[in-house]
Amino acid sequence: MNRLEIVMLLSLLMVFSACEKVVQIPLNEAEPQIVVEAVAKSLTGQSYILLSRSISSYDTSYDFEQLTGASVTVSEPSGGNFVFEEDPMVVGRYIHPAFEVLPNTNYSLKVSYKDQVLEATSRSMTAPQIDSFFVYQNIGGPGQNPDDTANVLIYTVSDNPDEKNYYRFVLWINGVKENTIFIETDDLGNGETYTSPFFGISFDSQDTVYAELWSMNMQSYDYFSALYTNLNQSPFSAAPADPPSNIENGIGYFGAFMMDTTSIIIP
Repeated sequence: MNRLEIVMLLSLLMVFSACEKVVQIPLNEAEPQIVVEAVAKSLTGQSYILLSRSISSYDTSYDFEQLTGASVTVSEPSGGNFVFEEDPMVVGRYIHPAFEVLPNTNYSLKVSYKDQVLEATSRSMTAPQIDSFFVYQNIGGPGQNPDDTANVLIYTVSDNPDEKNYYRFVLWINGVKENTIFIETDDLGNGETYTSPFFGISFDSQDTVYAELWSMNMQSYDYFSALYTNLNQSPFSAAPADPPSNIENGIGYFGAFMMDTTSIIIP
């Protein structure tokens, strides 16, 4: 890809920058509820379930009580039952050292906390594929001094033509998780290889960036898409609706994600 093509790409894809948002859970005015963030990964031992509860139904600070002492189990159709134990280093976080998601498999989550039982299901997709990560250095761009350099991180992904695909990128910069969320679908190019930049994040020279590409089902995508919509409403919009949770007797999500990973050092 030459310089002209990259410049044209950056110009055309500016419109996609609106899809990069910090994920928080905006709650309607309701009774406090248990909030589940259950991320089941195809990376061995890296899955986790976060359990919390909203402090007040009218609290606008997104402050949550982390829940300890819960019983958490993930099961699969073959009969495997994986008991997630509470992380001794993080209150309200539950982990399993050997669990990993397999492709095209149904998973069930069961959480028991005091007198409440929460359940959910999720189906994994096929593994995604990151083709490349590279950096384009934009010198003297809009809003910059003539000698200023902006490092734009660009990725190339190959899409599976045999299924409808939904993706999320998660980034860590120098070991710190980036809270910006990147989601997309293959609506504009099923089965194609496509290239896009990460807008909304600045990268410094010698930054180390680690990336996970998650493939997910429509249910998980709809959850993240609803969060994006809620967080981008104008002050004059109607009150936001709660995201479409798949957690029975709670809110949040349980997702089974196939993954590909890569890393790069910004030059």
